[in-house]
Amino acid sequence: MPAFYQTIQSIHNPSTDAFFIFLSFLGSEPTYILLIAVLFWNVDKRFGFRLAVLFLTSMAFNGLLKAIFHTQRPIGQPGVRSLYLSSATGTSFPSGHSQGATTFYPYVWRRWRQQKVWLGIGTFMILSIGFSRLYLGVHWPGDVLGGYVLGVIMVLGFERLDKTLFELPISLSSKLLLSITLPLLLLLIYHTREGWQMVGFVIGFTCGYFLEDTFLDYQERTRFAPSIYKTLFGLGLQGLGVWLCHPLTQHYLWVNLPVLTLGGLWTSLGAPYMFRRFGWEAPLRGKKPATVRTTGRTDQT
Repeated sequence: MPAFYQTIQSIHNPSTDAFFIFLSFLGSEPTYILLIAVLFWNVDKRFGFRLAVLFLTSMAFNGLLKAIFHTQRPIGQPGVRSLYLSSATGTSFPSGHSQGATTFYPYVWRRWRQQKVWLGIGTFMILSIGFSRLYLGVHWPGDVLGGYVLGVIMVLGFERLDKTLFELPISLSSKLLLSITLPLLLLLIYHTREGWQMVGFVIGFTCGYFLEDTFLDYQERTRFAPSIYKTLFGLGLQGLGVWLCHPLTQHYLWVNLPVLTLGGLWTSLGAPYMFRRFGWEAPLRGKKPATVRTTGRTDQT
């Protein structure tokens, strides 16, 4: 196996090192969450919500499998050159980067299946992100292949449940209860720092979405300039909050839960509310965009 790494790493130089580190960065969970937020705010909030549920469930499942298999990474093995070690937290199988890419991009294809450019971009990202994990010497080939297979299984399984799952006639209170209790159950097994963060964001994002869908009904499609304003303001305030809380989240593991819960709430509820107040929203059907709905409606997602 070291000979395999020596072969693919024989092309290394500062430029290729930087390129594959950048690809691995693009394949990290925070990058996908930022992309989901942009889609939610500017393109299609219901699709963004479904994509978030699928992706975050896939990543939670990845963390559980890593805890179960507890496979050691190739880092430190003779003949293996390992870089970007900050992206190689936890154990090795399956590759979270590979599974994340194979979860995210095929589901995006589902939304824009008529635009072939997304097929090309997604295929490139899936293959190159997986290869980057081998080039950087932080995963075994079986980890990458396992991540690919599991990502495909997650997408296919989710598509079968999609319509049934999100169109069940469930009351708002029941949705909120499930949004809190189900993710918390994951902490019984997935209690790493990433687990606390993932569970917190899922709780905040799903609760915020159901509240927004019932009381706010934010209209996401806007022209180019308001979309830029929304993206910069939304991500900027979200990043500022995470940065301010960083010292606490590093010293106290449990603090990641409330911090990321607030981050999820901001993404699906707080930011859309502020966009409406600032006038960065498509006109409501028969209403002025400056007002917030206060009456409930049937919350079909």
